[in-house]
Amino acid sequence: MLNRMTRRLVVASLLGTTLLFSVAASAATQYVSDQLSINMRSGPGTKYRIEKLLDAGDKLDTLGSSSNGWTRVRTSSGNTGYVLTRFLSDQPAARDQVADLKNQVNQLQSDNADLKKELAQALHGSDKLGELKRNLVDENKKLKSQLQNIRETSADAIRISKENEKYRKQLMSLRSDVDRLKHENQALQSRREGMKIGALILFGGILLGLLLPMFRRRRGKGSWDSL
Repeated sequence: MLNRMTRRLVVASLLGTTLLFSVAASAATQYVSDQLSINMRSGPGTKYRIEKLLDAGDKLDTLGSSSNGWTRVRTSSGNTGYVLTRFLSDQPAARDQVADLKNQVNQLQSDNADLKKELAQALHGSDKLGELKRNLVDENKKLKSQLQNIRETSADAIRISKENEKYRKQLMSLRSDVDRLKHENQALQSRREGMKIGALILFGGILLGLLLPMFRRRRGKGSWDSL
């Protein structure tokens, strides 16, 4: 009799869990929101034991959600558990987005420096080069200042949750800087190609100027010999 009651309780518990959670056909990807850390529990409630401590920005696969505010998730290492739905976000953490943009800016700065060296060799220190170099130096100073601000802000993970708006503004500013540097690099590349073509044309003109008189002298000498 006791075994039969135990089996009924197990079946009822399984049915209750099935009704409570609506499991998605394919797991969606979400991230731990900008909090210091959250608890992943063995069941959908605070009474269940803590299985793992998740950090802000951790990537999770969502396997189902409940009406009482809990979501079943799977970590990148394959562990499954339950977290509060309000701590999940569809977007990566702000500091991760900032890190990606920092890498883009660093790469553009490196490309910008290479183009500046090539242009310096082509123009041989002309006035236009001096003006362009000053503009590039000012732009690099601005980028370094922005990167320093990002490093100081992202160093303190606790403040991230309170300064999301500030990060969004910095992200918009960095995107604008990235676009401006892309246009500037394209202009520098076009200018460099134009100078190469001009140099080839000039060299060809000089070569023709040297060869044509030689051909004329040879033709004149040949006409005198025929007489």
